[in-house]
Amino acid sequence: MTTTRHTTATVTFRQPFILDGFEQLQPAGSYIVDTEEELMDTVLSPGWKRTSTAMRLMRHGGVEQVPVDPEQLQEALRRDGAQADCASSSTPSPRARSDRMRRLLAQLSLRNKSHT
Repeated sequence: MTTTRHTTATVTFRQPFILDGFEQLQPAGSYIVDTEEELMDTVLSPGWKRTSTAMRLMRHGGVEQVPVDPEQLQEALRRDGAQADCASSSTPSPRARSDRMRRLLAQLSLRNKSHT
């Protein structure tokens, strides 16, 4: 019996984009990305291996799961600049969350200083 887990994340694009497997350019906005992983029970320690990543797109009058390459998605998000972290990693590490919070607080601090 294989143990699997399913995670869902939301990614946001500020500009229209397209990835391999898409029929057309997608409008800017937020999209749900689903990732499925299976447990790998290795000798050293258990770990998770990604088995699929798909983005939910509106197609043909309904929502369709379209497979995406997580690395291509991450690169598209980086180029778009809408967010620092991609959904390919289902849950950011505590350090990544802490680093992101520090960056956001620094940006807020700079904005507040420029308004005074």
